[in-house]
Order: sequence, then structure tokens, then C-alpha cells
Amino acid sequence: MAKVKLLEFKQVNSTSDYLKANYQSLNSFTIVRADYQTKGRGQFERTWNSARGKNLLCSLLLKDVPLNQITLIKEWVKSSIFSLLGSYGLDVYFKEPNDVYVDDKKLCGILIETQSSGQKFDYVIIGIGLNLNQILFQNFKATSIFRETKKVLNVRQVLSKLTANLLESYF
Repeated sequence: MAKVKLLEFKQVNSTSDYLKANYQSLNSFTIVRADYQTKGRGQFERTWNSARGKNLLCSLLLKDVPLNQITLIKEWVKSSIFSLLGSYGLDVYFKEPNDVYVDDKKLCGILIETQSSGQKFDYVIIGIGLNLNQILFQNFKATSIFRETKKVLNVRQVLSKLTANLLESYF
């Protein structure tokens, strides 16, 4: 079973950018979590705005992954997130290319970035932005677990559950 290393920050430009800049000195299964990202982003460099300390903002580093496993990785991450959200009673669906929705509102974004050389990815970085306790969203049709369930969640406990799901189903 993989050994997880967790790095936590009050603020970082982006959890994925941190891993990209430092991946050579970090082990596979390093997770970076931040209370706030100054340059959080999604697909196509779209900005990911999040209230400070209210949501799960994290990225996972995988190293030396065979090129042919990228589709498996996407499915693995999706199923782990679906399992987590199902445990809170949420009925969610995936909207291509990388979003998780409840009804017609975005709940979670997944951003997978890679760098390859030869037959393996030097890194696969999986960024996850999951709206937990945020109430207001500016100019965007989004929701949070709190808005859907009226339950305030502890960010670290949610990360712990997600990590357990990922490890349990890692191929």
C-alpha cells in the first residue's frame, strides 16, 4: 500500500503548482492541502475561487505512472470522490471534462496535469477543489456540501476520508 505524505499550508499560489515545482524532491502519493489558493485554477486556466478555509483544496502527486494508465487514474479519482460524496447522502454526476455536479450546480472540480518522458509520466498531479462549507458563490452556478445537507464539515476529516477512499481502490 502507498505511503501518503501530507503537506499543509495556510496559503499557496496553487497546490498543483507547488507539486509541479517540487515533484522531483517529493515522493509519489504526496498530498498538498491549502486553506487558500491565490491562483487556484481549473481546466483551460479558468480561475477557481474559494472562500478562505471553507473548502477542500488539494493536489495529489503520482510519479512514474505508465502512459496507458491515465484513463484508469481519472476513473479512480472520480469513483473515490463519488464514494466520498455518497457518504454524505449526495447524488452526484460527472460532467465532462472534469466537474462533479449536484442537480445543475458545480460541487467539485478535478484537474489532472501531466508531464511525460519516454513510456511513463514523470508526474501526474491531480488537483481537487471540493466545495464543503462555502455559502456564497460569485456569478457562478455552484453549491457546497453545506448548502445541500446543512452539515458543516471539517476539511481535514473530509481529506482523510477521501485519502482512505483513494488508497483503498488504488490499482
